[in-house]
Amino acid sequence: MNLKRLQAFRAVFESGSVTGAAQRLHMTQPAVSRLIGDLEKELGLALFARQRQRLVPTEEGRSFFREAERALAAVDQVVDIARDIRTLQGAHLRVVTLTIAAYGILPAAMKALIATHPRARISLDIKDQRDIADWVTTGPFDVGITLMPFDDARVECEPLDTVRCVLVVPKGHRLVQKRVVSLKELAGERMVLPSPGALVRDRFAAAFASVGLPYVGAVDTPSALSACQCVAHGLGLAVVDPFTFAAASRLDIVARPIRPAIELSFGLFFPANRPRSALVNAFVKAARSAATLTR
Repeated sequence: MNLKRLQAFRAVFESGSVTGAAQRLHMTQPAVSRLIGDLEKELGLALFARQRQRLVPTEEGRSFFREAERALAAVDQVVDIARDIRTLQGAHLRVVTLTIAAYGILPAAMKALIATHPRARISLDIKDQRDIADWVTTGPFDVGITLMPFDDARVECEPLDTVRCVLVVPKGHRLVQKRVVSLKELAGERMVLPSPGALVRDRFAAAFASVGLPYVGAVDTPSALSACQCVAHGLGLAVVDPFTFAAASRLDIVARPIRPAIELSFGLFFPANRPRSALVNAFVKAARSAATLTR
């Protein structure tokens, strides 16, 4: 498959117009249109619907983009490697992680890494828990952070840290006066929930069910940091990991330990059968240090 056609497809998909894609690719609009037309003929699919001056992705186009994105990511990796070798700009670390780690422990880990390797470059991909397994097969990455257990023969895993979640409440809430909050004391409280299907949502719901309470709320969000912001705006209470609370602690919110405890185990994973570079090992050390200092 012609690489230029795929690159043109991605540019049009992301910019929403041939004009924007042409500017991004430094090509003429007719050249971009021709590449898109050739790709559609090659695939036998209508990738875009023409609506006035814009190209709107069809369902087939959206499905194809999800697959083409992985192939283009691999191509981008090759280009990045060649540029680093040519310009001696330093090593490039590719990290894949879940949202819960991306806004919690990971920024502290990257800060610690850059402090010791200032010329290193870090690329971060944030994936849903359900997409991690597919990503490790085709996505270019060096190291990842996920929730444990994570069993996949294609990767090597090792524990990073196990933490106890906290209850986040707005300042002035009645539970601020409690040193430790029992889950039973949340009867009647509205919660800010992780997105449906998220592993943490299932774990939190099980903990609530163990004390006879429903785990319900009016707001779903994929990000624990977003959940903290929702709490600050009075949309409910939230259960989050301590790393994320540390990142959100400047908001008008307070964290309290909860009983029974809800634990989350984070782990590091690496491509199987690939030697770990010095930069990967440095990142592992930085992540362990950040885990100790952040919570």
